[in-house]
This record gives sequence, structure tokens and C-alpha cells, in this order.
Amino acid sequence: MSSKTRYYLEQCIPEVDDLVDKGLFAKSEVSSIMKKRTDFEHCLNSRGSSIKDYVKYINYESNVEKLRQKRVKRILQSSKSHSISDWSIEHRIEFIFQRGCNKFPQDLKFWSMYLRFMKNRGNRTSYKKIHNVYNQLLRLHPSNVEVWISCAKYEYEKHANFKSCRTVFQNALRFNSHVPKLWYEYVKFELNFITKLINRRKVMGLINEREQALDMTQERSKSDPNESDAMSGVKAPSTGDSVKDSLNQLPEADMNMLGNEETNPALRGDIALTIFDIALKLLGEHYTKKHKGYSAITSDSTALDKDIANETTTYLFNISQEYIRLFDQFPDLHRDYLINHVLQIWKDNDLQLTHPELYVEMVFTDLTLNVRFMSMENFDVNQLQLAVKKYFAYQPKLGPQAVKTLRSQLTEFIRDSYLEKMDPENDPRHKILQLIVKKL
Repeated sequence: MSSKTRYYLEQCIPEVDDLVDKGLFAKSEVSSIMKKRTDFEHCLNSRGSSIKDYVKYINYESNVEKLRQKRVKRILQSSKSHSISDWSIEHRIEFIFQRGCNKFPQDLKFWSMYLRFMKNRGNRTSYKKIHNVYNQLLRLHPSNVEVWISCAKYEYEKHANFKSCRTVFQNALRFNSHVPKLWYEYVKFELNFITKLINRRKVMGLINEREQALDMTQERSKSDPNESDAMSGVKAPSTGDSVKDSLNQLPEADMNMLGNEETNPALRGDIALTIFDIALKLLGEHYTKKHKGYSAITSDSTALDKDIANETTTYLFNISQEYIRLFDQFPDLHRDYLINHVLQIWKDNDLQLTHPELYVEMVFTDLTLNVRFMSMENFDVNQLQLAVKKYFAYQPKLGPQAVKTLRSQLTEFIRDSYLEKMDPENDPRHKILQLIVKKL
């Protein structure tokens, strides 16, 4: 038996003695448990050990803990005597995870199991411990976007720590500014945060800024006491170079969220829109550089640059459409304001000349923006007629094929959204809509 194996097994002696003293396990059962642990320790300390050996050891210890908990309920019942066996097995499982992660740092599935185990323990795992696991993992895998997103969601969803969540996203973007999903999740977080803040104010009846400030102070005082010992965000490893100027423009985490939408643009979603603008800029630059590698050796670099520029525009337009669909999911915000910001970017672009098919898609979104969220309950014919007027205003700027496509899309929209949901016999609005469709 190696000295390391002997050392680990000696740490079990107080625990197994306690299990016997409490009457939870017989001596023969304890002997069997120690024999299994000896076999596992020999296996883990051998040169040929694999991650599967660690998983088997963890599963075995988990089964022992489940059995112990069942016997505690049955044998000890209401007895509240606390001793080493109440926590030692879980600590051993945690230690096995640590050893496995140190030996196989590239196995992300095992890291995921480790984090899931720590989170599922609830209050038995401190906020700082989980932070330490994330820090260790991110130092090893700073380019893994899923890990950054998981860490950010843990901060916000489990601890409502929006300041630390922003810090995680901003650190993540210093390494992965070329990944669209990371920008998307950052914008989504900001929209969720603003929605939660607005709804909280409505429920609590917070009207003036003094009430809002008092509520924010009270909310901070209720935070997890463990958070004071933890870091205010995951510490990012060094990038080795200076941070891009664009990333430095990201909104500060401790911004003032008081006031209303008129006095504080952040409550309209302007922070999310700022992040969106920076995302398009950096993603466009990265896409261009990535696909421009051949321009130095081609005979017609000008034509190639033009092709790359067109591809970049299509790439960014498709990304912006994903954000429009994201904005649709937040009915408590002014979605038309958010979507109009995206549209304005493409209105200032030469889409009509370079990408006529994308221009038609942009125009259709613009036409239907004022009725995009109009349901049958709040149906307003005047708003629909305004959309039709915008259609006729766009017509002279479009070619015959574009007009035909746009007319088809608008007609289908009116039929699917309103006509098919109306009673043609008893609803007078049905005839008005039919006339509008014919007018198109």
C-alpha cells in the first residue's frame, strides 16, 4: 500500500468509528466499505487510472451517503446529534472531484459533474467555493463560452448578483469577442434585469426616486452573507495584451438605475442596445479579418474585398434578426423602440443596392412594426392603415420583384394575424380589412 493511499484511508477512521457508535452501520459493513475504498484508492493512485475510475468512486460514495441518510431517518429519527459522519462523506466526494479535475483538467464533462454536485448541495456549499471552482476552470479554459455563460447565469439566477454577472460577461468578452452567442446572452441578461426591475417597482408601488433608492439599499442588505467573503466577480486570467477600446466602452456594472424611462434611458433598454452596437462592430471586424486571408495573394483584391464586405453584411444582418426575435420575448419593455434601433442601422446602410433581398426583409419589419404586437383585443384599424401607407411610400423605391414580394408578405401577415381570427358575418372590421388587402 502506497503512503498516499494509506494517508487517505486513515482520514476515514474517525468517520467509520462514528457510524458504528451511532448504530448506523455494523462493523462488518464498515469493513466492507473500507475494503472498497482501499481498492478505489489503489486504482486512482496507479499510473493507468482514468476519469471513469473517479466517477465510479464518486458513485459508490454517493450510494453510501444515501444509505446513511435513510438510516439516520429510520434509526436516529428526531435525534439531532451532529458529528463527523454527517458531513465527511460529502467532503470526500468533493475531494475526489478535486483530484480528478487536477489530473484530467481537459475533461469538461467531469468539471460539469463537479459543479452540479456543488450546486445541488444548496446551503452546504458556500458561495466562495463554487466561485473557486469556476475560477480554476476558466483559467484552464478561457475560450470556452459555455463555461462563461454558466458562471454568469449562476451569479444572476441563483444569487441575483447582477453586478458580478456583468463582470463575468465583460471578462468573457475580452477572450471571446468573436463569438455571437456570448454577446447574445449578455444582451438577454440586460433585458431580463431591466424587466425584473420594472416589474418589481410596479408590484411594490415604488413611485419616486427616494422610494427606489430605499428599496435598492434594503435589497443589498439582504444579500447572501457569504458574498462578502467571495470575489465580486470571476477573476479573468490575463489576456497578455491590452483590452480592445470597444470593450472598454461597455456599461459600468454599478450604473444608477433610479428614475424613470424619461430621466434614465437605461430603463428603456439602452444598455442592451449599446452592447448590441458594440457586438455588431466587433463581430463584423472579426468576420472580415477571418475571410480576408486570401486578399494578399489574389490578383483582384478589390473584387475580393467587395465580396467579403457583402458576406459580412449578410452575416451581421442575420445576427440582427436574431436580436429582433429576442426583443419580441420581452412584452414588459418597449419592444418597438428596441427593434427600431436595429432597423435604423440597416436604413443607414446601402442594403437596397448591395442586398435587395435583405432590404425587402428590413422594409417588411419596418412596415409592420407599429402593428407587430397588436392583438385582436387591442386591434386598431388606424394603426394598420398607417402600415399600409408606409407600404405605398416605399413602393417607388423598390423594383417590381421587390414590390411583389412585399405585397405578398403584407397580405399574408394581415390574413394570418387578423382576417382568419374574425367572424366575417358579425365583425364589421372584417370588411374593412378585406378592402385594405384589395387596395394592396
